[in-house]
Amino acid sequence: GKVSLARETSRQYIRASVDNSEQDSRKSAVMTSIWKRPLDIIIVFIFVQFFIIAITIDCIQPIYGSVLSVEELEFGLWPPAPLLKAFVWWCKNVDPLLGQSPMWYETMASLNAFVYGPFYIVAIYAFIYEKEWIRAPALMWGWAILTSMVVILREQIYGVYATKNLSLLLSAYGGSVVMPLFVVIRVAQTPLFSNKDAKKKAR
Repeated sequence: GKVSLARETSRQYIRASVDNSEQDSRKSAVMTSIWKRPLDIIIVFIFVQFFIIAITIDCIQPIYGSVLSVEELEFGLWPPAPLLKAFVWWCKNVDPLLGQSPMWYETMASLNAFVYGPFYIVAIYAFIYEKEWIRAPALMWGWAILTSMVVILREQIYGVYATKNLSLLLSAYGGSVVMPLFVVIRVAQTPLFSNKDAKKKAR
């Protein structure tokens, strides 16, 4: 009796393992590779780029506040010294508003570094592995960035610390308008990932 029961239990365990393996295989089969989704490759590239900015440039304002000259800086481990020097050059020659870093601008930079930064990692994962739940967070992020860019660009062009090199400033910040807009348009599609129904059947 005990031997027969043990054998039956073993058979059931093996059968369940095989079934689970087949289900996993079917799920993998219906997931379209990121390399076959050119629009999503662009989306992932966008989030990677914003993540790099978040952990480098956007960390400067919360840490240093107003930065008007290299002499004012106390170099630490992060951000790296070459980046800080390039930041000061940019502020002096192109973007004085960034160098002055008023409180509202510093707050926006802090959000990008410490709130949006983790979101970018989640978004990269979601677009690679086709997670439908990323739609709402990506829409909210896109509109938030676009709204903040309207405020920032207006101040950079017409404000007290207006730029003296508009063409260079727009060439740098234009991507921060175009890329979130691209994300908003992409995630507005329904369904977000075309093989959603096939995935449900595989489950």
